[in-house]
Amino acid sequence: MVAIEEAEPLIVPGDEVDFAVLGPVRAADAGRPIRLTAKARAVLAVFLLHPGAVLSRDRLIASVWDDPPRSALPNLQTYLTALRRASIDVETVPYGYRLRLGPDRLDLLAFDEAVRRARLEAAGGDAATADRLFAEALALWRGRPAEDVPLAATMQARVAELEERRENARLGWIDVRLRLGLHDELVGELTPLVEAAPLNERLWHRLMLALHRAGRRAEALEAYRRARSTLVTELGVEPGQELRGLQAAVLDDAPAPAPAPEEARQPAWTGICLLPADIADFTGREDETRDLVAALDGTGTAPVIVTVSGPPGVGKSTLAVHVAHLVRRRYPDGQLFVRLCDASLSPRDPADALAELLRALGVDTAGLPSSAGERAAMYRAKLADRAVLVVLDDAAGEAQVEPLIPGTPGSAVLVTSRGPLPALPGATAYALDVPPPADARDLLAGVAGAGRVASDPESAETIVDACGRLPLALRIAGARLVTRPAWPLAELARRLADASALNELRAGHLDVRATFGASYAALSAPARYAFRLLGSVAADGVAAWTVAAPSGATARDVDGSLEELAAAGLVTAGDADSAGQPRYRMHDLLRGFAAELFAAEESERSRTEALRRIAAAARDRAVDAARELPLAFAPPPPGVPARTPPCPRGGAWLEAERGVLVAVAETAARAGLAHEAAGLACALAPFLVVRGFHDEAVRMLGTAAGAAAAAGDADAETRLRLVRADAEVDRRRAGEVAGEFRHLLDRCSRAGDRHAAAYASLGVAATLEADLGSALAFATLAAERFEALGDGHGLLSAWTEIAAIQLFVGRNDAAVVTCRRALAHAGGHSAVHRARFLRMLGIACYETGRVEEAIGLYRACRDLCRDLRWSTGERLTLHRLAQAEAALGRHDAATGILLRCAEMSVNAGDTRGEALISYTMGEISRWRGDERAALAHFTTCLDRLDPLNEHFWSARTRDQIARSRAVLG
Repeated sequence: MVAIEEAEPLIVPGDEVDFAVLGPVRAADAGRPIRLTAKARAVLAVFLLHPGAVLSRDRLIASVWDDPPRSALPNLQTYLTALRRASIDVETVPYGYRLRLGPDRLDLLAFDEAVRRARLEAAGGDAATADRLFAEALALWRGRPAEDVPLAATMQARVAELEERRENARLGWIDVRLRLGLHDELVGELTPLVEAAPLNERLWHRLMLALHRAGRRAEALEAYRRARSTLVTELGVEPGQELRGLQAAVLDDAPAPAPAPEEARQPAWTGICLLPADIADFTGREDETRDLVAALDGTGTAPVIVTVSGPPGVGKSTLAVHVAHLVRRRYPDGQLFVRLCDASLSPRDPADALAELLRALGVDTAGLPSSAGERAAMYRAKLADRAVLVVLDDAAGEAQVEPLIPGTPGSAVLVTSRGPLPALPGATAYALDVPPPADARDLLAGVAGAGRVASDPESAETIVDACGRLPLALRIAGARLVTRPAWPLAELARRLADASALNELRAGHLDVRATFGASYAALSAPARYAFRLLGSVAADGVAAWTVAAPSGATARDVDGSLEELAAAGLVTAGDADSAGQPRYRMHDLLRGFAAELFAAEESERSRTEALRRIAAAARDRAVDAARELPLAFAPPPPGVPARTPPCPRGGAWLEAERGVLVAVAETAARAGLAHEAAGLACALAPFLVVRGFHDEAVRMLGTAAGAAAAAGDADAETRLRLVRADAEVDRRRAGEVAGEFRHLLDRCSRAGDRHAAAYASLGVAATLEADLGSALAFATLAAERFEALGDGHGLLSAWTEIAAIQLFVGRNDAAVVTCRRALAHAGGHSAVHRARFLRMLGIACYETGRVEEAIGLYRACRDLCRDLRWSTGERLTLHRLAQAEAALGRHDAATGILLRCAEMSVNAGDTRGEALISYTMGEISRWRGDERAALAHFTTCLDRLDPLNEHFWSARTRDQIARSRAVLG
């Protein structure tokens, strides 16, 4: 839940602009102050400190919070909405947000514009106009930028940069007033400035000059003495030539001219290009290319910075070089390129990268400073006021990039990195994923030949899928086809499918496994272990608990390792699941590589123990999260926790972890961990069945049952087969498992397992649709046994079958007794049982003419199904509710309910449900007197019914069709 902050004091507007950030943040709409919360004001401040720049969500979050909360993203969205509601026009652009402002609306831009014009006037000799413009510019400063809002520490560099620009402007104004002869005024102004910045020789120089030209010679010499004393004491250096020359002029009582106005620097070099060659067969990435070209066209008061991140082999460098060539004309002073990792993926020292760039810019090696800081200063000086594009390839982190950023606007930096760089000030971030299928096929065709790929599209699709659409893998696959012109595509497709795809994905110096291996080798030992563990479970994405479980650690304990994997581009962590957990995802080929390492670097005992612990942790978590659901259709294991009312948190966790839990159960079963696989499968099956994932449930339970059989655990095998057969019954495949239930009943009886036999008897009852008398006998026997055994879940399941049979044969009063008895007994058990009996009690009331009472029961059942997120139960109940509404003549209401029910059935793939809805629509049409519409609905119903498994409804629908045709003649 997003916290609601108390309103802050009004933001008071400035006199001449709508927004102000040079001091306390101010904003106004048509002269009226805008009220915002503290955090919303902080977000606004970030935009005002970067006017016109595209700011990503990650950058905004990193600018506002030093330690972002889990709710940072929804909070940010709330603050952006608040800004827009306050008529602050924050634009949503690709990969971020932007606030466009002009100098007439923001004091920072007004300051820059006034300073620019003042310098032009000063250079042109109009000192009086320059004096006025500098005064206007510096009057806009009311304190430290954004001093009254809570910003993260990463913003301090931006604030310091702006303050440095203010001091440079102040010095320019002082020089203008020296030329105007305002010496006494300047002495009073400069004295406190040199006290505040005693190491600034330029300020001492201007103070001495003002004193000398005001006729205060002794004070000027005293100022020099103090300046020299400070420099020698603090830095161990003598004053510079400018200060010493002025001292000599004062001693000689000679005139000293004012400093010349600043002049624009002329480039000493133009047109340098260090970019690698573009790829002639570059294919796809149209959207990404367009977005990056647009981002590099940004304007503002700082260099444009764009980052492109993604896993190894996804094509970051290729795309960056391609885009850099496209925008070369925008940066006529040069395009620089430097790799920030060596061949082993070890990060290069920024000092080495700076040396490489400075040599390319013409700096003699003998003149290079020794420290990275001094080299960075020289680098910024060389690029100052130029339009240069700097491409930094394969950056390892923000600290490596920051010294390589130019210091003035007009230039741009394009950075590629394996992981995101969220703390890079002012950067626009792009996360690069694999290309879409069509682009991936085009890339393969561009290398292997369009005609060859078109000749066997099915094999080409297999190759693209086996490569996981990873550009590096596709390029290698195409290269292998080129070197083997006699190979059919089907041969490479077969090799990629039959063996590890990584064995086939190498050609010349290109090798997917080697690329992955270099990233892996650069990790710390804990991060390498975490990476191997991610390969032990064939799941699309995992939460931290999965990685922590094998070592008995907590999710917090493995945070560092997972962050390192994300920074290396080996996992992505950009989304949270429905339970609010960060989800770590991995490309298919990377997961295969991790699985290879898990098998190669972990002993068999270590692998087995890791899987055992993951499966045990998964079972315990699933058991706890599934407490709102019924127990599995088998004798419950000891220690099962009590059932709870509907629990959204537990359901959300199961929904988020479904793929992982199924994969862990199946992996454990295949590894021979039959006991762990059985426990997890039985704990998870009710969730899968209630939520409609029957295929996954049946497959998982079958795999676990096979493992139990191989391990000689007959009891576990029986339980798993019972649960699997019940899942088939739930999706109306009772006829297909009738033999299975009878076999299990015979097996349990011979083994003397009366408890499991009771479930098998109930399963037999569910399959006897053509012999309801026998079905009732089997269900009644099962109920008696469950009651004797004290199995409340089994008893409620038996009563469910009994009530259904009673309703089917028209014994409605008996069904009422059964349902009311069950509802009284259902407390403490899953609310799914309660929902079933409410619906069946409603049916009994409806059939006995108590329609209003039935509607109340249906509505209660519907609400409970929604709380449980049980869509099947909700669909069945809505269908019954529509029937009852129609029976009372409320046909429009009934039709509306049926349309909603039909939509749910289509989404769930429930063709039987669609058929029965059509039947009810036919009844409503008949009640309305529209027999032709009724005939159409009944005909649709019959077309959708399965004639082999729906004897009753097929016969009933044929009767209705015959009746309609008779009426219509």
